[in-house]
Amino acid sequence: MKDLASGKMIGSAREEDGLYTFDEGTQLNKQGQEKTCLQTVFFPCNNEVYLMHYRLGHPSFSYLKMLFPKLFLNKNPSSFHCDMCALAKHHRSSYIPHSYKPTSPFTIVHTDIWGASRVSTLKGKRWFVTIIDDHTRVTWVFLLKEKSEIEEVFKQFYSMIQTQFNTNIKIVRSDNGLEYFSKKLNTFFAEKGIIHQSSCVNTPAQNGIAERKNRHLLEVTRAIMFSAKIPKYLWGEAVLHATYLINRMPSKTL
Repeated sequence: MKDLASGKMIGSAREEDGLYTFDEGTQLNKQGQEKTCLQTVFFPCNNEVYLMHYRLGHPSFSYLKMLFPKLFLNKNPSSFHCDMCALAKHHRSSYIPHSYKPTSPFTIVHTDIWGASRVSTLKGKRWFVTIIDDHTRVTWVFLLKEKSEIEEVFKQFYSMIQTQFNTNIKIVRSDNGLEYFSKKLNTFFAEKGIIHQSSCVNTPAQNGIAERKNRHLLEVTRAIMFSAKIPKYLWGEAVLHATYLINRMPSKTL
């Protein structure tokens, strides 16, 4: 490892399972330490607000004010700006929300598959499937090596819902991806009495809840990875972490 400015060798490291560990005796020079420190702990003014914004996966500052009102005494949430959010949250026009609202959890679940990622995770995952409860908007994400694994994911998810919540899934809404129309998956739906509703071709708005959730997940994931300088092969762990954070943030639907 060399210092970019001087070209001087400042240390060495060994790769183990995709991570680099510094060898004993490696010492960064003062200049290198200062650069690392600035990248790690620098925050704009009002640093406590930005610190919580970074730690909670870059939620809106309005949500932060709901969670930490004392941090916003005499401060307007609209006056705060995050460059990482602006970089991560580019998107297309919004989707039209549906009017029907279930009165109990798991009456309807929405699902969508994202992928394939150009970079595999350390375990070879290239896709993820999102499952969202319509009533609560609680979200589950499962990493996949192949899209064909969706059948096994739904079997495990259905069993988990029965065991943990003592209820059954009644309706599954998806796009018209072929993986949702496999013979085995549709046989499973029929055996469990689950109604499968799918969107029309080239109309992602009909599966808007899942589409918006994937967009939200990817926005938070990108913001986390940009701000923490996480390598791309850890995108799967970042998506799971983003899901964990989002599930614990306030929701307008509740």
